[in-house]
Amino acid sequence: MNEIINFIEKNKYGSLATCNGGKSDVRPFELAFNCDRGMFFYTSSDEDVYEQLNVNPYISFCATDQNFNYVKISGTVTFSNNEDDKAKIVANSQFAKKVFFNSNLDIMKVFFLQHASCMVHYYADNRAVEWQF
Repeated sequence: MNEIINFIEKNKYGSLATCNGGKSDVRPFELAFNCDRGMFFYTSSDEDVYEQLNVNPYISFCATDQNFNYVKISGTVTFSNNEDDKAKIVANSQFAKKVFFNSNLDIMKVFFLQHASCMVHYYADNRAVEWQF
């Protein structure tokens, strides 16, 4: 567990995959923060990803480091309307500060994985560590 948390805290940018009409759709994304409630992401209400998650809330997120080690996280997301979650995202994310600067946070849509399957793979020794929460 700690290995995976440490990895994603150092490598919070990766690729997020959703489902779009039966086909996968992947894009660069940021894992905003992790806490005892789960792993948190954000988007805005005018993005395709938000519409896709309303139809099918299953995601996969993958992040890689400079040594080709990677983490893969998969599960079903839950949306949060908690203003504290939005504030924490803006406080911790340079990208979110730019996207939501001087705008109404009502368009920010927070989603999180409360339960997920995770795996970190170490390239050099072909070792994998799995975890579920």
